[in-house]
Amino acid sequence: MDYSKYEAEILEKLRPLGEPERVAYAKNDKKSQLEFLAIRVPVMQKAVREGFSFYDRSPEEILAIWNAIWFSSAYYEVMSAALIYYEMQLPRISPALWPTLSTWSQRVENWAHCDGLAHIYSYMLAQDFDEVYPVLQKWNDSDNQWLRRLSLVSLIHYSGKKAVFLPLDKVLPMLANCLSDTRPYVQKAIGWVLRETAYVYYDEIVAFIELHLGSMGSIAFAAATERFPREKRAELLARRKALRQLKTRMERKAI
Repeated sequence: MDYSKYEAEILEKLRPLGEPERVAYAKNDKKSQLEFLAIRVPVMQKAVREGFSFYDRSPEEILAIWNAIWFSSAYYEVMSAALIYYEMQLPRISPALWPTLSTWSQRVENWAHCDGLAHIYSYMLAQDFDEVYPVLQKWNDSDNQWLRRLSLVSLIHYSGKKAVFLPLDKVLPMLANCLSDTRPYVQKAIGWVLRETAYVYYDEIVAFIELHLGSMGSIAFAAATERFPREKRAELLARRKALRQLKTRMERKAI
């Protein structure tokens, strides 16, 4: 099948929806090497919902088309259209898509595609834990920051109390394994998952943060505690500062 004609069709529909004056901003915001049209999210969603010529094909053929486009397109928005298409199938997306969609992780190079893909993965994880979780564990041990971020953000559906669907013994080890990774996008993922999980497991998350106060990065700590009661956050911040000062003094003595 000639997939390039469908990629061209998508690009032709999306190009007029872009805002050229926002391209530089959009590219910098995503820290991406892809080409950008700078289309706002609601406009993108409307365009994908309206459909393309291949929407009347079988689910298998549609998946093959989106898969080819995901790996070939130079445009951020064309790749995003593939994510939006499958996000429209949430929360009942078929786990049978996992073998293909899991490979999309190989081309992630910006936080927005990472998080969009993780949103889809989270529902696949909820439906087929035994198939999906071991792959996330493998990514959690990867040196690739986007695979690591995927392994963490996929543990939560989106935000709020209903976002938490896993027991803590499946979440906390993944977070602990990444604490020493100082890259901002990994640190932000750690903090976000802790923050959202605290809606359901507040005491346990506080205990986890207290256990790792000295080793948790400032980005992760700030995100994890931003919605804590003011007094509790101040207490943790003071204890963390004291621990880090002690660590610095001990390191200086060792020199």
